[in-house]
Amino acid sequence: MNIQKFLNIDIEPAPLEMKLDVEMRCREIMASDDVIDIKRYCTHLVRHKLEQDIFLASMLGRLVELEANLVVNQVKAEKKTNPIKKFFRIP
Repeated sequence: MNIQKFLNIDIEPAPLEMKLDVEMRCREIMASDDVIDIKRYCTHLVRHKLEQDIFLASMLGRLVELEANLVVNQVKAEKKTNPIKKFFRIP
């Protein structure tokens, strides 16, 4: 299984069932001779992709914001510790 990472989030490949479903849909479209329906379907996909891109961009922005807040809080917590205790390794 090939797992990729993005912002420390594991991204797994799509399941085989989903890949098969997409392949079947693609073959149905390629076999179709109805150009008008294919044009409608393509324009619908383009509009839907725009909505997905906007949604994913806003989710990514929020995720980055939360990660930044977490790092800031961790740095503040580290600064609050007494440097003498750190030097002598006192809990």
